[in-house]
Amino acid sequence: MRLKEEYREETVINKSRFIACLMRTETEEQARAYIEKIRKEFPDATHVCTAFVVGENNSIRRSSDDHEPAGTAGVPMLESLLKSGLSDAAACVVRYFGGVKLGAGGLIRAYSGAVSQAAANAAKTEEITVKKYRVRYPYDLSGTLEGWLRRNTEIIDLQYDEAVTAWILSDREDTEDAVRNLSRGTVEAEYISTVTKEKDI
Repeated sequence: MRLKEEYREETVINKSRFIACLMRTETEEQARAYIEKIRKEFPDATHVCTAFVVGENNSIRRSSDDHEPAGTAGVPMLESLLKSGLSDAAACVVRYFGGVKLGAGGLIRAYSGAVSQAAANAAKTEEITVKKYRVRYPYDLSGTLEGWLRRNTEIIDLQYDEAVTAWILSDREDTEDAVRNLSRGTVEAEYISTVTKEKDI
């Protein structure tokens, strides 16, 4: 599961502002560049604590407390990222101190909670496996067949010459049968390949 786009969410705890910023990053370089961007955007913040997970099975994991007491920000943020099920993600929590000390336990809850809440609310995608087909049919079947294809599959290309050729992606098991039945056995869905694509969750 990955983030669809950057997401930000702000919470206020005992007068301190916590702004959680999440971004999909697929390499360590991208994660570090995003962190640098957030630091430049909030130069007057008291702290910008960070965590990211990238690589196969989230094998690369890094975090920073950015001068908060050791272990109260970066690691709890990293644990929240891992628990969220996200892959290839960077999290920054920008803190503006409000004058009330939270203590170690309060900081851990604030930083981990900011990331957990943002990860839960952010738009996400997942990779699914679909089959690519080529379907060639006469114009008189456009209404019946093309209507079904538009409702039940993703048409990635249509070509019109003496007949219609549609290239489609489908995760339905009955695609070949449906095309055959709708065309009364005159048209076949020709399997091309299996591909992975992202689908909104």
